Amino acid sequence: MPELTLAERLTLTTTRISAFRERAQVGFGTGFFFNFKVSDEQLVPAIITNKHVVDGCDQITVVCHTANGSEPSGKFIPCHLDARPGAILAHPDADVDLCAIPFGPILKQAEANGTPLYYTGLDFGIVPKDDDWQYFDALEEVIMIGCPRGIFDDFNNLPITRRGNTASSLTKLYGGKQEFMVDMACFPGSSGSPIFVYDRNGYLDRKTNKYNIGASRVQFVGILYGGPLITNDGKIVLQQYPKVEVSAMMHLGNAIRSSQLHGIEEQVLARFSAGAPKGEDVGEVSFDT
Repeated sequence: MPELTLAERLTLTTTRISAFRERAQVGFGTGFFFNFKVSDEQLVPAIITNKHVVDGCDQITVVCHTANGSEPSGKFIPCHLDARPGAILAHPDADVDLCAIPFGPILKQAEANGTPLYYTGLDFGIVPKDDDWQYFDALEEVIMIGCPRGIFDDFNNLPITRRGNTASSLTKLYGGKQEFMVDMACFPGSSGSPIFVYDRNGYLDRKTNKYNIGASRVQFVGILYGGPLITNDGKIVLQQYPKVEVSAMMHLGNAIRSSQLHGIEEQVLARFSAGAPKGEDVGEVSFDT
């Protein structure tokens, strides 16, 4: 097989989340793999999603690729992770709709059972630094990878990729918050989807004011969490002419800046760094063989 391209690796960062409470499915959404660096020797892998995706559930299920050496094998295993409040690392700001579910225990279990998992984890290396946001243009092409309305390619265990552009400038704080808007179709189930500025065939580096011909650029800029709705008045023609309201999506999405993951990083460091209480990194996890 040919080596995976950058675009193929980006699709492998994302997974569909099925949320359960008392073994009954109560919702779905999107999550992505992210590696937090605790020390030079220790990485803490986690699944990032929105708080509202896992709110009220006690377990999530994600379907993971198994590994064939350093590549995906083409086979998959459903993995079940503890999603009760004590197992989730929530962003400390109640207004930031982000949380992390530690993924390390399931990786260790799978390795011990001879079925190692394959995943591509994002990290802060492609998250813009505080000073870098000013160099984006007012209009940037972006892609979003996720599972709108729970739709994904279940035969290949791959999410759906959508393309659009920024609807508000990445250089500005939309509404005074660490957020921006995108112009693309966003639906329930897309919550938790990572958004990237992805230039495949060249881009203008505004920091140096030079155009890089044929060069590619990937910047992880945000996480979708919602979108505005427009309410349309309609009528069902019956004897009493009742009035109904129909909500429709506006082809817009609200996204949290990826730099807000530093708030979760503080929670990870507190739990997993040297001297943290033992056993906190192990929740109730299992996988189906």
